[in-house]
Amino acid sequence: MSQPTFQRARTPEAKAARRSTILAATATVLAREGLEGTTLNAIARQAGMVKSGIYRYFESREDILMRLLTEDLRTLSATLELALSAPRPLPDVAQVLAGALNASPRLCLLISITALTLERNISTDTLRDIKRDMITSLQQTAAALRQSLPALSPARAEQAVHILFVLTAGLWPLGTPGPALKSLYDEPEFSRFNQDFGVRLAETLEAMLKGLTL
Repeated sequence: MSQPTFQRARTPEAKAARRSTILAATATVLAREGLEGTTLNAIARQAGMVKSGIYRYFESREDILMRLLTEDLRTLSATLELALSAPRPLPDVAQVLAGALNASPRLCLLISITALTLERNISTDTLRDIKRDMITSLQQTAAALRQSLPALSPARAEQAVHILFVLTAGLWPLGTPGPALKSLYDEPEFSRFNQDFGVRLAETLEAMLKGLTL
């Protein structure tokens, strides 16, 4: 195994590049090893750094994962801004929202563990910065939603986006069971517990949007 080639970044540009390297390494490890395997040691190895070097750029593993989440939220918002740029039937809007989330499994995973895990090992100052990024994405998504559903008030559009993330947090784990549960759900007796994340999210979103547009 090659030794880490870490050299301390000193300029703002070098520090930003190092942060990008760490985020890219984290994304690679998360895709390859899953959440449990995404440790600071694994991230450091992937980034060609020593573990202690990561703390110069991020305060914890959870901080890094939350930054990935905010990147994914920005991508989602941009996608929805294009897809929802004109009025559409409400069921179509629900399908677009659900489809965009279903196509972003990393984002869904991170949303599902945000409140219980990721936000528990980050300082208030860092959380303030992260939440400001999230507010920007939320507002952009809410504005896109109102382009497709003009009957939504600004407040209800933001409420709809909040509910979208709450539904994702709850439905994603149900739709992605571990191997043992997946095998059990394949048995006819327990097939009722099988949940198709995209289908269930679209159905629930449609009902929610109908209620908010009344």
